Amino acid sequence: MSQTSSEVEPRMKYASMAARYWATYLPSRLETIPVDQRQEFFTDLGRQVVEMVDYLAKDNLRASTRPHDPAELTARKERMAQLRAEQEALEELVYLPKETGTRSREMPTTLTFE
Repeated sequence: MSQTSSEVEPRMKYASMAARYWATYLPSRLETIPVDQRQEFFTDLGRQVVEMVDYLAKDNLRASTRPHDPAELTARKERMAQLRAEQEALEELVYLPKETGTRSREMPTTLTFE
């Protein structure tokens, strides 16, 4: 079964986001990673983001739910916990402070590992 673009594996989604962000806003840091190791680096970073999101989402949900919450409320809380966890993980692992002189740049929508 093939995946559509909306069904991209989360690890690869985060890897792509990180590669675009680093190429745009962290070019000096990106240059420290040998070109032939970048795909592996960003794939591993994507895996780390997935693991952190999973952990944080469970923790956020545990802190916000009660045993007798209605199913609809629990579903909304699960989605909010997931979104908060994703934001926290990306801020900690991917969206590092931008390098001087890159703040006004716009991130490309796609990037290949070169």
